[in-house]
Amino acid sequence: MTREEFAALHPIIALGLIYDVASARLRDMPAPPVPRPPKYDGRLGRSGGFWWMSEMDLNSLEFWEKKNREGAESGSRYAERNAKAAANLAKWVEWRRLFPSECWSGTRGEERATARPPSREPPLNDWPAKGDAKAHGKPAPSPDDDGREEETEFSF
Repeated sequence: MTREEFAALHPIIALGLIYDVASARLRDMPAPPVPRPPKYDGRLGRSGGFWWMSEMDLNSLEFWEKKNREGAESGSRYAERNAKAAANLAKWVEWRRLFPSECWSGTRGEERATARPPSREPPLNDWPAKGDAKAHGKPAPSPDDDGREEETEFSF
């Protein structure tokens, strides 16, 4: 069979032939794990709002993961925040490498959601209002709550 004939085969037939030729080595090899989609969506803060990580394409995810990792390694005052964002973005990069155009479904905050298709320029979302407890996943404040933490007196 020539290269052109092999390239013209249906992918399922071609993969079967490749397996038959390489089966002696493949039989003892465990199947690699397939990354599962992240359960929770993440927000990447931008000027004026945020992007959902689920709606970013692979190149954007890789770029921002690298930037956040560099920020975490710099030791700046935002290093801890950058490290957390980089770890979250790394999960998205791993999944998006195998599924570059798949629409993600999962949990955003406390609700189930399905993302838009991945894009180089996903829509910029507004940050939830401070009083919008549902968007932050926190219980709604009581009417008596002025937003300040309770002060405690210490006596020594």
